[in-house]
Amino acid sequence: MPKGNVMAFDARTGKRLWVFHTIARANEVGGDTWTDEAREYTGNAGVWAPFSADAERGLVYLPVEGATGDFYGGHRPGNNLFTSSLVCVDARTGERRWHFQLVHHDIWDYDTPAAPVLLDITVKGKRIPAVAQVSKQGLTYVFDRVSGAPVWPIVERPVPQSDVPGEVTSPTQPIPTLPEPFERLGVSEADLNNLTPEILAEAKRLVARYRMGPLYTPPSLITETNAGTLQVPGSQGGSNWQGAVADPETGILYVSSTSTITTMQLTSDPARSNMRYILAGSHIAGPFGLPLARPPWGTIVATDLNTGKKLWTVANGDTPGVGQQAREAQGHGDSAHRP
Repeated sequence: MPKGNVMAFDARTGKRLWVFHTIARANEVGGDTWTDEAREYTGNAGVWAPFSADAERGLVYLPVEGATGDFYGGHRPGNNLFTSSLVCVDARTGERRWHFQLVHHDIWDYDTPAAPVLLDITVKGKRIPAVAQVSKQGLTYVFDRVSGAPVWPIVERPVPQSDVPGEVTSPTQPIPTLPEPFERLGVSEADLNNLTPEILAEAKRLVARYRMGPLYTPPSLITETNAGTLQVPGSQGGSNWQGAVADPETGILYVSSTSTITTMQLTSDPARSNMRYILAGSHIAGPFGLPLARPPWGTIVATDLNTGKKLWTVANGDTPGVGQQAREAQGHGDSAHRP
């Protein structure tokens, strides 16, 4: 894949003004998080979510995606800056003002999926110009948008390590102490669909050959005894393209989130890729056609960014009646196009 460098152009003439290398070069900040070989052949690390900008200060915030490939990083040892990071650059020069890597050596497809939210908040009596970045992994990272200092401590915590040949995962990942997570972090039997005892029993049967664990449990190889790793939040979130919005007067952040159980199953397939391992592409079915996870499967969460505390969570999704109406509309001509 091509490298996802960020470029600025003069809007009047089309002249290119600057380039920011999202895969850091050897002589740049972050260059030591790549090997020389991996830096040359690794791609992606683009900004596919919308940018955000502080027009008054001339600062632009780049939510950078992960590097090739999404679930196997054995070809790119190191933390891989500036992948899966929030980067602040000067709009006039492209100079990096600050950055924070949300996921070290990302092998979960937890790239930054949505535009950062800019607002002013008041924390312990101090007014802070803030930037809040929601994530697929169900965490919100909040910084002083000028200095890049975390508003609340973000702590490097030990995480499970990969046993996939050639993979070297980061021993720790940065976990915000606040705001409180807006999604479940990791998966266990307690997260399986328990609407009835029969549904729960079937869900347990279905997951018996899968690995489960806390957030950042690594992908695993498909073997005779292992069907892969279950992931919550999945690579589609938590939060995704829809992002979050905030009330600038109250400092309350609203985010929609999904809570589905997905799979990370690695296999070797030279016919598809020259990478050692790639995602197998299969998925796990739920019990009796239902979702594998316990409800709710989608939520809207309100968080007070002045305190970092959740205010409320409500279920968000179609009711059975609405779903039936939609299915009926598909077979009735123009009605299929109604909202």
